[in-house]
Amino acid sequence: MAARRAQRTRRSFGAVRKLPSGRYQASYLDPSGNRVNAPTTFTTKTDADAWLSIQRTALETGQWRGKDDTTTVGEYVKAWLGTLTVGHRTRYNYEASIRRWILPTFGATPMREVTPAAVRRWVATFPDSKPAARSQAYNVLGRLFRDAVDDGILQTSPVRVRGASEYKTAREGHALTVPEVAAIAKAMPETERLTVTLAAMCALRPGEVLALRRRDIDATSRVVRVRGTASAKIGGSDHVGPTKTRGSVRDVHYPSALDAAISDHLMEHTAPGAGAFLFPSSRDPERPIPYGTWAAHFRDAVTAAKLEDVKPHDLRHTGATLAAGTGATVRELMARLGHTSPAVAMKYQHAVKERDRAIADRLGEGL
Repeated sequence: MAARRAQRTRRSFGAVRKLPSGRYQASYLDPSGNRVNAPTTFTTKTDADAWLSIQRTALETGQWRGKDDTTTVGEYVKAWLGTLTVGHRTRYNYEASIRRWILPTFGATPMREVTPAAVRRWVATFPDSKPAARSQAYNVLGRLFRDAVDDGILQTSPVRVRGASEYKTAREGHALTVPEVAAIAKAMPETERLTVTLAAMCALRPGEVLALRRRDIDATSRVVRVRGTASAKIGGSDHVGPTKTRGSVRDVHYPSALDAAISDHLMEHTAPGAGAFLFPSSRDPERPIPYGTWAAHFRDAVTAAKLEDVKPHDLRHTGATLAAGTGATVRELMARLGHTSPAVAMKYQHAVKERDRAIADRLGEGL
């Protein structure tokens, strides 16, 4: 006996077909005339009709954008990465999070089947020792699903676990004293001493210092022009690239106490020409000192200065704290640091006030 043929019921929108198994398959024609099948079959005809009703509403309200709702996370990620306009380092970090944390759990899962509960379970799998990795991966997953909503694949994002993107750094930056800065600078190779004092006095990121060129120093106005950043070569990136954010592009005045050091450095260690790097690599003068090389020299200098627990970013923290100590306003600190949010600038003001409170308490001891 020949197998019974599936029955298709026509209606004003879409079609419902009863399969030999007894289940129902729903489909409709999209605006281009292509038939779109429901991602699953239905137990009852009523359920199939309900799915068609949702698709018709999406078409009529403009929420339907021609995306296949069976698209898996892995399939979407592949296309999504190709559309991102981010720097090499950011792309590298995104891809690392996707490869290490996201695809092993969600790669084969259709986007529409990723639920808030599934995301919460995923967040819970991260070791307590990796809060930064959890935060980074969660933020990447969140951006991916927000874009999927914009693309019309989903109505809402399931990535909404409270507090999952937050974590406290294991170590807060701390300010050095001016003598400590001088001791570290003295212990650096002669060609790199100015990197330490410039970073500390101008609140620059180490990468911003290493990216400086001769044209970025205006000795007449005592201004350092921050226009780029140098970092470790990673993810196919170049050593030198744009600043961390647009707000990081800025002009920073340096103190007159650095006049002689800057003049001597330009004369003895920087090649002629406006584009010459202030701190060129010994192997390739057309490139700046590699960040990794500089960081190793910095660690050795900290040890030679008999200091402990000093990180490169502490130089910037020192500069920000010193500036706050002069009475600089929040807006002035924002401009000097290259921040668009007042929160960070206020943090340095608060640190200065806390330090002053501690000094006052010590002065009052024994009264």
